[in-house]
Amino acid sequence: MKIGMILDNEFTGDLRVENEIISLQNAGHQVYLLCLNFGNQKPYEIFNGAKVFRIPIKEKIKKKLAGLNNTFFNFYPIFWSKHIVDFAKSNKINALHVHDLWMLNSGLRANKKLNLPLVADLHENFVEALNQYKYANIFPNKLLISKKRWSTSEKEWCQKADALITVIDEAVERYSGLGIEREKIYVVPNYINLKTFEKYSIEQTIIDKYSKYFTVVYTGGFDTHRGLETLIDATKILVNRIDNLKVVLVGSGSNFNSLKQQANKLALTEIIDFEGWQNAALLPSYIKAADVGVIPHLKTKHTDNTIPHKLFHYMYFSKPVVASNCNPLIRILNKEQAGIIFNSGDAADLANKILSIYKDKNLAKIYGENGRKAVLSKYNWEKASQKLIELYDKLEKELNG
Repeated sequence: MKIGMILDNEFTGDLRVENEIISLQNAGHQVYLLCLNFGNQKPYEIFNGAKVFRIPIKEKIKKKLAGLNNTFFNFYPIFWSKHIVDFAKSNKINALHVHDLWMLNSGLRANKKLNLPLVADLHENFVEALNQYKYANIFPNKLLISKKRWSTSEKEWCQKADALITVIDEAVERYSGLGIEREKIYVVPNYINLKTFEKYSIEQTIIDKYSKYFTVVYTGGFDTHRGLETLIDATKILVNRIDNLKVVLVGSGSNFNSLKQQANKLALTEIIDFEGWQNAALLPSYIKAADVGVIPHLKTKHTDNTIPHKLFHYMYFSKPVVASNCNPLIRILNKEQAGIIFNSGDAADLANKILSIYKDKNLAKIYGENGRKAVLSKYNWEKASQKLIELYDKLEKELNG
């Protein structure tokens, strides 16, 4: 089956998209990916047998157009739908696979001319995320972006899709509540691809850099809903309780500069390392160098309906996890006894939970061992991808009559 994937970004280090492509290719399907090129990528290449086509566009222009998506100035779906139609017809695509809610309108517009099975791959609860993302809540964006309109659009678009993929069990009830038939909903979690991770080499310089410290690591995106402000406040409490403390923040995002300012104001510049965005191949080295992995996400309807890759990365490397009380994190960590939960936004509680790991090395070891065993046995991409393969095998069977 020829599957046309649509990705509203450059195809560089997106683990979920890479994993899906690899699994579908290995299952005998042919994947074609249409994505963007901000100027430094090849217009066409092969990835694990999949054919990758890139649309050239300046990143600044893309951000402006995307920011106006589903507003009165709704030009972005027009731009994308034309490219999708040309892409699908020239490659004789049999099904469309659209990543993220904000691209679903573009896929549906294009599909009026194509009439193909359309799969909506929803990485997060985007409607609720708009309440958390900084860009959607500052002037002038907050005047243009209607969260009520997005809520209405989500229901309409999801009902039109032939199948819907979500990343976590907790989200099934939510989408069912939007009138989506349960048999159309497939859970394909962000579990770790063991084959990919095992290929990454460990950078010894990073290991050596943090070898003399008790190191707390966070990897991933930066935004206000990630709760990193709480982690920095907790660091201020811990600095007088852990002599050799080092907090390592690997990633970037909208509040990167304000977080650095917060650390500077609290005199933590020698304690907290802001490593910035790093290639995915280096993340294992940072995690392996750490003593504990932290997920300080604020508890919201958004974070209660998604699951971060980093949880399973920490667990794979036998690191005890300290995470906020978001529903999926509570469920998995408590079930597997792989870490400790703290109350979202509570810096003192976070500090105490990290301190308990620091003081009880045996407990830390048990949590780490439990986490790794759980990833190797069930929280891995080989298990997660089974539903994805099942979905496309079903679509292929229906198309072949």
